[in-house]
Amino acid sequence: MRIPLLLYCLISWLILEITCEPITKIHKEGYCSMRGQCGSFLPVPCAKNIPAVEPESDMFRQSLIDTCGADFATGPVCCDESQLESLISQVKQAERIIASCPACWKNFLQFWCSFTCSPDQSTFVNITSLDDHQGVTGADYWVGDRFGSQFFDSCKDIQFGSSNSFAMDLIGGGAKNWHEMVTFMGMKRPFMGSPFQIDFPPMEGRAPSDGLMRYDQDGKLCNDTDPAYRCACVDCQATCPVLPPTPEEQPECRVGLIRCWSFAMLMTYVIVLLLGLTLVLARNKTIGQWCQRFFGINIDQLEARGLYERLALADDDDDEDDQDLLDPDYTPRRYWLNSRVQNWFYYQGLFCARHPWSVILISLVFVFLCSLGWSRLAIEQDPVNLWVSPTSTALAQKNYFDKHFTPFYRTTQIFFVSESDEPIASAERIENIFKLEQEIKSIKSRTYGSTLSDVCFHPTGDVCIVQSVTGYWQGDLDNFDPENWKSHLDACASQPSDCLPEFLQPLKPQMILGAYEDEKYTTAKALILTYVLKNSMNETDIAKAEDWEKTLLDTILSHINERPEWDGVRITYSTESSLETELNKSSNTDAKTILISYIVMFIYASVALGRLSSFNIRRWAVDSKFSLGVCGILIVIFSVSTAVGLFSLTGKKITLIIAEVIPFLVLAVGVDNIFILCHEYQRRVELGQDESIEERTAKTLGKMGPSILLSSLSETIAFGLGTMVTMPAVSSFAMMAAIAVFVDFLLQVTCFVSCLALDARRVKDRRADCVPCVTVKAPEVIEKEGFLESVIKLYYVPVILHHKIRYFIAFAFLGLFMLGLSLAPQLPLGLDQRIALPSDSYL
Repeated sequence: MRIPLLLYCLISWLILEITCEPITKIHKEGYCSMRGQCGSFLPVPCAKNIPAVEPESDMFRQSLIDTCGADFATGPVCCDESQLESLISQVKQAERIIASCPACWKNFLQFWCSFTCSPDQSTFVNITSLDDHQGVTGADYWVGDRFGSQFFDSCKDIQFGSSNSFAMDLIGGGAKNWHEMVTFMGMKRPFMGSPFQIDFPPMEGRAPSDGLMRYDQDGKLCNDTDPAYRCACVDCQATCPVLPPTPEEQPECRVGLIRCWSFAMLMTYVIVLLLGLTLVLARNKTIGQWCQRFFGINIDQLEARGLYERLALADDDDDEDDQDLLDPDYTPRRYWLNSRVQNWFYYQGLFCARHPWSVILISLVFVFLCSLGWSRLAIEQDPVNLWVSPTSTALAQKNYFDKHFTPFYRTTQIFFVSESDEPIASAERIENIFKLEQEIKSIKSRTYGSTLSDVCFHPTGDVCIVQSVTGYWQGDLDNFDPENWKSHLDACASQPSDCLPEFLQPLKPQMILGAYEDEKYTTAKALILTYVLKNSMNETDIAKAEDWEKTLLDTILSHINERPEWDGVRITYSTESSLETELNKSSNTDAKTILISYIVMFIYASVALGRLSSFNIRRWAVDSKFSLGVCGILIVIFSVSTAVGLFSLTGKKITLIIAEVIPFLVLAVGVDNIFILCHEYQRRVELGQDESIEERTAKTLGKMGPSILLSSLSETIAFGLGTMVTMPAVSSFAMMAAIAVFVDFLLQVTCFVSCLALDARRVKDRRADCVPCVTVKAPEVIEKEGFLESVIKLYYVPVILHHKIRYFIAFAFLGLFMLGLSLAPQLPLGLDQRIALPSDSYL
């Protein structure tokens, strides 16, 4: 019994010795652990614990130097040509990711060249497992902390622009230290990584045999003193200049609870108020004498200047003053310039009243010729051209970038948001997203017949960049397992490089998931689907992309919320052209508002300009001013048309702001002047003076013309100053407004005055309004003041001209002004983009 037992122990010992015998027996300088390539499926190194071998040819040596550097210019190596070719093909995959930082690229090559070709390979590489063909399936790479740290530090800050992420996310799986980085590199991933498993024993580990030591040569630093290896600031924080410390934010200046600026405005108002009250009290004789003695101010003379003008209006018992006030040509003061302007307008009004049809014809010809510019009308819709100054440095840099590197990508995004607090991700909804993507992929644009593959951005072959949760299953529904989708989603979101989509760029969870807790990705309450489309300077390519986007909106996205499979999900979306499209939609809806406003103003002007002095229908037909109101509104429209034509003739594009605002602006200004002229003419009629229509019209324009001229010039100059603003939308609006207001003024003091004279002749001949060929036998009527004029004259004016009320009004408005100044710094800067969009916009 003892012999078999001894035999069994002997056999077991022999088997144990054989199985535990190290594959790499010799660990010393000048020896290899592996050389050549073996393997039936993938080429892997052959386990050969032999001395290093001199390169077989000069070409091999040169290729080795070009790849791994001058360290391999002499001496034997542990790799052959086939291994070097495999190494070159593998490192090229990382070159476009990290080559922007020379130090990282050098360390990367040093790391893998030493592992593959170093003549001292056996001192830091130990083979741990083989396949049936002596091919290496596992190895330990003993790396030291110094080189590992330098390697990691040189690569950790490199930016990878294509995915807007860090290069470490790709080459190191988002590693936080050097050991995590090299462990990720050594993971067995055929085709996309190492063909066999490479382990990196931790620093605490002990070498299994004598002769093994850690590879711990000096690496390059990203802020290396050698300019050839020094990295840019964007890829290496250590090379960035040290900025001075940010000054501490100073506490806001306050006086108690009030800001210093507001307190200063308050004190200014109090001082002005006290000075004003002092001057008011100076009307007292004692105080007046005191001011006369010490300051030489005669209060009585100051007050007397304004008293003469108030008496005629405030004292109803003074018949003489009333007579002066009622005289339409009475002017308490005369100025040389005002007299000259009045004379000019008098003769101009006389000419327009004597030759009304000639003036109207000339005005229409002028409007027609200027409106020919509509043929060159162009509307600017590009937000960049609207809101960015042509001299902007940012715009110049963008144009340079677009010209040399093509414009930035177009994006179409779809957001899936849970309407409840429950996570949105479920097997059914992810399957629905798979189906939606297939539906989107199959649509064809209506005009050009383009599909997604025609307009999408595909940097790697024909595969479009589609950033979606389905990318973790390579966009293929057949790869999706409804049973274990949660674990797969968590694993892929934690390590995106292990689940590459079809376009072979890792999908970071922040790009496709939203509102998840910590790193529990399956709790996300939002999913994001992003299509990246090509952008171009070519207008045809842009038109194709916009056509595809519009087709997508019309056929799928605009109705997607109505589909039953998306119950409980709120879906929002946007395309690159959505903003312009929605702004155009706003302009189209505003056209109805503009039309309604003009119709309402038609009705208001015709009613307000007329005088309902009798309830007799025949008298009303004569006194109606509907046709005159129509003429006034048409003049406003002609002004806008002329302004658009002149503006378009300069070759500039108008903006949607102009189309929406200018009609209202000119309408408001123009209607005011129409009422001023009509009411002044009517006042002269009521006084019953024996004047001809031409004389009355001339005096009306002579009296009101200077006021209309000054107000119109003020508005024109104010808008003209706005053209100095470099923002195109503001400057073009200001220029258009200035032209429209000035043209409106010209037409009102010429064309409308002629229309006013013609209407006066119609009334004198008792012809019906709008049908002047019909004579109406209307009864005579005694002209009298209207209700509104009586209220203003008898009640409103005496009240506001009372000396106490005047002071109160002045101080009240000054207080409001100071209050506005004090609160102005608290206004937030910027514009909420939602304000510019229609309330029913999907954006």
